[in-house]
This record gives sequence, C-alpha cells and structure tokens, in this order.
Amino acid sequence: MVPPDDASLQLQSLIDRIGRGEAAARRELLDRACNRLRRLAARMLHGSFPALRPHHDVDSVVHETWLRLFQALDKTEPPTVADFFRLAAHKIRQVLLDMADRQRRHVVRQGLSGVDQTDERVDETYNPAKLAQWTEFHRKAAELAEDERAVFEMHYYLDLPQTEIAKVLNLHPRKVSYLWVAATERLTSELDGDPAP
Repeated sequence: MVPPDDASLQLQSLIDRIGRGEAAARRELLDRACNRLRRLAARMLHGSFPALRPHHDVDSVVHETWLRLFQALDKTEPPTVADFFRLAAHKIRQVLLDMADRQRRHVVRQGLSGVDQTDERVDETYNPAKLAQWTEFHRKAAELAEDERAVFEMHYYLDLPQTEIAKVLNLHPRKVSYLWVAATERLTSELDGDPAP
C-alpha cells in the first residue's frame, strides 16, 4: 500500500533534505502537509472562529498559513516531523487570531459595534472580551510542559489521531493518551470558563 503524501516517513525524508540544503524540499514539504493544514483550518474556522466564515474560507486560512510557514522555514529548520508540526500549529494559531483581530478592528472602524446583539448574524468572535479569552487560551496552550504541549498541539491544532502522534513522537499510545488528558485538564483548571478544547 502506498503511504499518503503526508505520512510521517515521507515528511521526515523531506525535512532531512531541507537540512541538507535542498531548497526545493521546503516547498514539497508544505505541499505534502497541505491536506492536514486544510483539515485543521476547516475544523478551527468552523468551531472556534465561526464569525470569520462570511469573510474567510478555508482556502484563505490555509494560504496565509502556507505563506507564513514557507517564510519561517527559510529561517529555521525543524529537525523532526514533531518539530515541524509544532511550528505549523503555531502559525495556524497566529493566522486565525490575526484574522479575528483584523475583522474586529474593521467592525469597530465601520461603527458596527452598536448592532443589535440579538441579530443572529452577530456572534462573539469580534467581541474584545471573547477575543481576549481565545488569545489567553492559545497562550496557555503554548505554555504547557513540552511533552503535553507537543501532544496537545498535534491533536487539537493539527487534528492528528493519537496513534499517529505516538509514531511521530516515538511514544507508546497510552502515554500519548495520558499526556492529552493531562494537558486538557490543566487548561480547563487554568482557564475556568474560557474556551475549552
């Protein structure tokens, strides 16, 4: 059976080529990882940032993330697939938060902040308090212990199944499950009432 384009073995081969200075491998790595980026962008856009949907589709989120990753890979060379996914998770997080912040500022500039809040088209994504909540949630996720953060980012942001995370991080699947539970419990206790994973 031929492995999928974004299989960890294939991605690691491309990462190794980047480390050897092969410029073309950078673009190929991002092209192969694009399906995962697309799945993640769709899940996060619809789940965490629904008010962005009238203004941004999945392709616009993926496109901006792809560009940021491409630029980042010009300055840094993640040595492993796990490191690449951590970088990708960070960039996706930045893109969505930046889009929400830009849209919130646009709404304020247009004087639409006084729109009747009972209007079904209005949701809290642009609300400064809600945006601050999401920003804090993502900041706290970035501050998790390294092993918990790696598992959380791969599962929550990149939508990787725990079995795949176990392979990427070279951990037993039960350890991955334990780290996921520990990370989500820590975030829940630190962000009581804030967005939950």
